[in-house]
Amino acid sequence: MLSSSTLMIAVFKRGLAIRQAVKGGLGSRNTKLDKNLPQIRRKKAWEKAGEDKDSWFRKKYAHVHAREKNSGDLFGKKKAHTDKLAQIDQQTKNERQEHERKFEKRSATQGLRVNPLMEYVYGTNGVLAALQGGKREYFTRLLHHGPLPTTIAQLAEKNDIKVMETDKHRLNLLTNYAVHNSVVLETKPLQPTEISHLQLCDPEAGKFQYSEMIFDNEYSTHDFRYLVNEKKKFPLGIYLDEVVDPHNIGAIIRSAYFLGADFIVMSRRNCAPLSPAVSKTSSGAVELMPIYHVDKPLNFFSKSQEEGGWTFVTSCLTNSDSKMKKYSTGKILEMGALNGLCQELPVMLVVGNEGSGVRTNIKMRSDFFVEIPFGRQIPNKETPVDSLNVSVATALLLSNLLGV
Repeated sequence: MLSSSTLMIAVFKRGLAIRQAVKGGLGSRNTKLDKNLPQIRRKKAWEKAGEDKDSWFRKKYAHVHAREKNSGDLFGKKKAHTDKLAQIDQQTKNERQEHERKFEKRSATQGLRVNPLMEYVYGTNGVLAALQGGKREYFTRLLHHGPLPTTIAQLAEKNDIKVMETDKHRLNLLTNYAVHNSVVLETKPLQPTEISHLQLCDPEAGKFQYSEMIFDNEYSTHDFRYLVNEKKKFPLGIYLDEVVDPHNIGAIIRSAYFLGADFIVMSRRNCAPLSPAVSKTSSGAVELMPIYHVDKPLNFFSKSQEEGGWTFVTSCLTNSDSKMKKYSTGKILEMGALNGLCQELPVMLVVGNEGSGVRTNIKMRSDFFVEIPFGRQIPNKETPVDSLNVSVATALLLSNLLGV
């Protein structure tokens, strides 16, 4: 039996031998670890076949590429179907883009921009009268929001007018936020005939003649048929001198048409134009009432009096201008004296500016003057209500002249 010391020496020698063996196998710095490990490597298919990689792949998969070239589509049906699907997809995309472009607006009035050569008549009555009156040369578009009145729709179709439905905000912009009743007509502005003077009347035939201005010194004579009834044998016209408020002009035209006046003459240079606001205020009467322009009012007064025998009655405050006393002496008429005047002679009623009234040179050529009396006792102190609006005053004078 070995002693304990002998056993320890044997173990030490065994361990020393193992360390030397390991050191001998791995001690060299140039020795790689994989040389001391078992090498298990799987051979590739081309190695097994004894061929290079490229040749082996060409040989094995050449038929697959050929099959892809002719993958059963011998007559090109699959390609045609694919092309058709691509075409349908592109067409759908184009239609969608076109639809989006229709509703793409850079500004609120894009597609409905104001045309400087046209004007926009608004309001149901104004549009209807414009389509019925036939005084305008042409119309371009009828814009509306919501249901369109049947009569207007029929007239638009008859006149071959393009009808467009839009939103109310764009109609507000086109009419400058006026009361348009959701109907706006784009049309050429009214062009009143310019005349030189009025000529003699023929009460038996119910007509008179007037001279239309063609060039500076050339005229063309035309007949005008006026209204005749038991209270009116001769024609009645209205002359507007420097009336600048379009709402007043519209109200005068409406009253004149309703009460039975025959025509209106306006000073071309200093009266408000016949705008859509005038059409709206007149409820369309501007489209139905004969309206003329005069470029030289003084010549118009003088020639109409001399060649046509017309009588000019001017509305004014007879006591307000001391200079006019010598011209108005013996020419002032009471309101009641106007009744029946159209039974005796042709009459032109002259009304003037909202603030200053009729100009002095016009008054000097007038035949008579009339003043609407103040209905209350005039107080000692000044009052802001010292006269009537020109449109209201005109309606009262017309009523007396026509005996309405």
